[in-house]
Amino acid sequence: KVLSLSTENRFFNRAQRRAIAARDGGCVIPGCTVPAAWCEVHHVIPWHRGGKTEIDNGVLLCWYHHHSIDTSGWNIRMIRGTPQIRAPYCYDPTRTWRPGGGNRLGARQAPPTLA
Repeated sequence: KVLSLSTENRFFNRAQRRAIAARDGGCVIPGCTVPAAWCEVHHVIPWHRGGKTEIDNGVLLCWYHHHSIDTSGWNIRMIRGTPQIRAPYCYDPTRTWRPGGGNRLGARQAPPTLA
């Protein structure tokens, strides 16, 4: 586990991106299957509001979710270096925080079998 990797720059560097990709596996929004190679790194606390460019403040989002995160109703927070996601009310009326990063290859469930 990478403990710390930060930079003064706004954009995440290659090493940070690799560490975040290893943690998240792809877009962290539940149900989105976009792989890490096609994702962008999003500052959980925005850079222009003092959010640091470090792995504990970055998550992978696909292009669509990255560009709609501020208006879509999805919320993201980091708890001890792990992303948590809260869905909009229309998807989850309880607005429960859930672990993000379910897109990892090893975490995918087998497709249902037809009986």
